[in-house]
Amino acid sequence: MEIRQQYLQRYLHDIAIDQLMADYEAKGYTVLKEEKVGKYKADLVAKKEDEVVVVEVKTGRMTPQKRQQVADIGDYVRTHKNYKFLVVLATPPKPKKIDIPNLDLLLFHYLLNHLPDSLNALSPQTRITDVVDTAANEVTVGRDGSMVVKGMGTVEVQLQYGSGDDESISHDAFPFDFDIVLKYNQKQELIIEDTHTIDVDISSFYE
Repeated sequence: MEIRQQYLQRYLHDIAIDQLMADYEAKGYTVLKEEKVGKYKADLVAKKEDEVVVVEVKTGRMTPQKRQQVADIGDYVRTHKNYKFLVVLATPPKPKKIDIPNLDLLLFHYLLNHLPDSLNALSPQTRITDVVDTAANEVTVGRDGSMVVKGMGTVEVQLQYGSGDDESISHDAFPFDFDIVLKYNQKQELIIEDTHTIDVDISSFYE
């Protein structure tokens, strides 16, 4: 039986929290759910020595109340030097129709060196931290052995505002579509030879 998307979405928030909790605990953090942060309860608070990581999980469009909660928690965190605030976008797993070796890594290195303008505009210092969940939906092989690959993925970023005592760092993730050309080089390593489009959907940032 294949689980329908509407049922996956219903429990995605709780599943994401449990997964994040396990990940932080594996790194030696003490993790609490629904912990009080300012006047709100954050989804997760992970503590290790002097470091405190406050995590809010986003699974789709946020209500005005949820947006205000995230903003208020962010304001609270900025008043504590040893605190870090993360907003994590949780997405259901996407079935991969076509397997391209190291596609996540190839796109990560490309975006690291070719930061899209849409992401660059989100903060004075935007940095790519990872590319995950890539899926190739269409591959066309040319006579020269090159491959035109179309698909989608998720790019994770770090957003930095200010500096010194006024520095604020947050994390976010955005879906993107890609249309790229792959080719094997002389060392028989798969590389991105060209990009037709890489379109990042940052609409959730402004919700």
